Amino acid sequence: MMFRRKLKRHILSGRKTSTVRNKADSDYHNGQELDALLDEDGSKICRIQITSIEPVQYNDLNRQHAKAEYLPFVFILKWIIRRIYPGENELFFIRFKVLND
Repeated sequence: MMFRRKLKRHILSGRKTSTVRNKADSDYHNGQELDALLDEDGSKICRIQITSIEPVQYNDLNRQHAKAEYLPFVFILKWIIRRIYPGENELFFIRFKVLND
């Protein structure tokens, strides 16, 4: 699973515990272990385990989703989602935890 470099420290600290993805990037299942990688160069951040995955509509994104993304406000999450997935309303809320290597 790919993440932007600026999220690395939030993931490693446990503050960022989820990600919102579109259908093309939702092929995960509960309990699955995988590497969290940097978008920029593919280097490994850490190993994570998917703890849940649930469909969510763009309009239903709320404070809980923003908080799990380590964002202060829902409107910021929605703004980011619109930049990454313009026009998509069917999304997936994926929770994860960092595993000790």
